[in-house]
Amino acid sequence: MNNTGSRAELACPSNISLMCDDATDEFVTDALGQLPIMTGALVVSDDPGFLSDLPNQIRLDFTQSGLDDIPIKLAEVSGRIQAAVAMPPTISVVIVDMRWGAGTISATANFERWGGFCDKIAENTQVSIISVYSRSLMIEDQMLAAVRGHSHFLAPSGLYDNPFWLPPAYQTGATISQQIGFVLGRLVPDYEDKLAQDEGEASGANPQWITVPRRLRPRVGKDEIWKIRCFGRLRIYLSDGSQIKWDIPGSAPTKTKTLFAYLLQRGEKGAPTDLLAELLWSDEPDENKKRKRLHHAITMLRKTLGGADYVRRNGSYYTLVPPEGTWIDIATFEQLCNRAKVLAKAEKFEDAVTLLDASERLYSGELFEDLPAAYFENDMENWVVPKREWFRDMALKVLRDKAAILRQGGQFRDALASCQKALRMDAVCEIAHAEAMRIFHAQKRADAIARQYRQFLSAMDAMELEPETDMLERLRFELVNSLS
Repeated sequence: MNNTGSRAELACPSNISLMCDDATDEFVTDALGQLPIMTGALVVSDDPGFLSDLPNQIRLDFTQSGLDDIPIKLAEVSGRIQAAVAMPPTISVVIVDMRWGAGTISATANFERWGGFCDKIAENTQVSIISVYSRSLMIEDQMLAAVRGHSHFLAPSGLYDNPFWLPPAYQTGATISQQIGFVLGRLVPDYEDKLAQDEGEASGANPQWITVPRRLRPRVGKDEIWKIRCFGRLRIYLSDGSQIKWDIPGSAPTKTKTLFAYLLQRGEKGAPTDLLAELLWSDEPDENKKRKRLHHAITMLRKTLGGADYVRRNGSYYTLVPPEGTWIDIATFEQLCNRAKVLAKAEKFEDAVTLLDASERLYSGELFEDLPAAYFENDMENWVVPKREWFRDMALKVLRDKAAILRQGGQFRDALASCQKALRMDAVCEIAHAEAMRIFHAQKRADAIARQYRQFLSAMDAMELEPETDMLERLRFELVNSLS
């Protein structure tokens, strides 16, 4: 089997992806050696060691470029990069350290749109732009966005065409069939003429039994996506950084928000009208009034979200249909946690801590924290608390795992701070108490080990609880005895 790929020559300014295991290793410099960087380079990074030996360079850090703004406005980032390229000295290439994504909450959504902005930067400045991705810091969704968003791949063996990339002319206004025809025609010349014509309105018809992604192209600047934050206060951010407002005239904001949250967690299967009516008006005995109120609430939700298509009715069922490419924090949180475990097992502890930090930032509060308990702690179903407790346990494990890695690296103060944060979330969290005791053991502080155990017992007494096991007592005994 031939795995050589399609080699390319840099005939014009290009949008290039460079994927590596470590953004500071020789792979990057060897790959850049394949390109004719004749004059200067604009390097965008916060790391002074990133390409520090590259000659004729000027630098922007993430603050200067706008890549650490909250929320990130990619159009503004693009403008700042283009302005820097326009200033002397002459720039022949822009190199962006994509580790800025590890410092953002919604990196996947931003990566989805980054490739489209790179196309515009290259076109407007007539300078190639190279995005350097550190693979160990990326979860699967981010990898997919990075693969989809750039016209070329760069490696020490040379420059390669990306067969999955679409030029800007095909990124807006083209149908799915036209996009597929372009990709297949580039890969297999025999298809070029056969699939060039779109077959009309019936193309890609979808009976909407299920919602499936139908996109080949990367995100571009004008595409609308939602960034949904379920941890803490439920909120939806739009592409321009603004938030959807729940308190529009005529609505009951709490009921609107609850309706959105319930439909969101129901996913593609949606929910029947009688279930939704009972969810929001369980104390109303008149079924006709319930249905009328529900229809009004659905109307208000559609107005809140900005369009009727976002809440679809199919018979007696309603389904939430977010914009394609919508990002949800809970999905990224789980992926970050799992990726951090893989890195820790591979003894890539620094990268693991980076992703655990990202997980910690993402968990900004309990799931759907601002929804009234009356809407989910009832006889119908408890659709929040089990999920809330599961994510909370994951967040506590994130803090424990981070503390354990820091302890093993001798960073006792930071390790203890991570345990203390976990104990502020849950004063009787046994894994956090246990890790704090291990930190004190590493510091040879028998008195602190005993004090930590007493704090655990006091917290249990205050909550009128009894330890389910003697794990902490046995650990205290083992650790103190080993120091005597």
